[in-house]
Amino acid sequence: MIRKIAILMILLGGIILIYNGYHWWDQLRVVVRDPQLAMAVADDWNDTQTQPTLDKGVDTEWTPERGDLIGELVIPRIGAILPIVYGTGDEELADGVGQYIGYGTVLPGQTGHSVLAGHRETVFRRAGEIEEGDRLYVKMNGYTHTYQVRKHWIVDEDDRSVIVPLKEPALTLITCYPFNLVGSAPERYIIRAELIKSVKDPNQSLLHSSK
Repeated sequence: MIRKIAILMILLGGIILIYNGYHWWDQLRVVVRDPQLAMAVADDWNDTQTQPTLDKGVDTEWTPERGDLIGELVIPRIGAILPIVYGTGDEELADGVGQYIGYGTVLPGQTGHSVLAGHRETVFRRAGEIEEGDRLYVKMNGYTHTYQVRKHWIVDEDDRSVIVPLKEPALTLITCYPFNLVGSAPERYIIRAELIKSVKDPNQSLLHSSK
C-alpha cells in the first residue's frame, strides 16, 4: 500500500512538473531576444547621459480593451523586444508584459504614471541587468516613446507605495524578486524611468518592420 502511494506521489509530481514546464515554455515564446534588432530601435540607445524629463506626454483618448496587444517594449541593454498587453491578469501576463489598468495610471507616453508588470521567469528574466541611464522604448499607437531609467529598488510584495499617480510622464517596470528564487517570491523589483522623447512613428512593430 505504501509503495503504491509513493508511486502515485511520484507520478503526480511528474505531471505537475511537466504542466508547469509547459506553461513556462509557452510564456517564454513571447520573448524575442535579438540584440541587433533591439539596438536598431535608435542610434543613441546606449547614450546614458542624463536627459531632462519632458513636462508632459502626448494627448490621446485611445482606450484599449483588456487583453489587447497594444505595443512593444524594447530594451536594447538586454536585447529584448516584448509585447505589451492591456491588463495584468494571468491571461495577459502569459502573453507578454502587462499594462496596469486604473490605480491612477496611464498608458505609456501620456502624462502621468504608466506601470508595466511581467514575470521574472520570462519577459523580465534579465531585468536585473538594466542600469541607471539606460533607455527603454515603447512603440505604441503611432509613436515611439523613449524613457530613461532613473533608479531601481526592491520592496516587499505587500508594498503599495509604487503604483501611485505621478505628475510627470514616468514608466515603472515591476517584477518578482529574487530573480533566481524557486517558488513564490517575497519581494518586488522596481525600475523607474522618465519620458525624455516622443516621436511619431508609423512602424508600430519593430518585429514586423524588420520582415
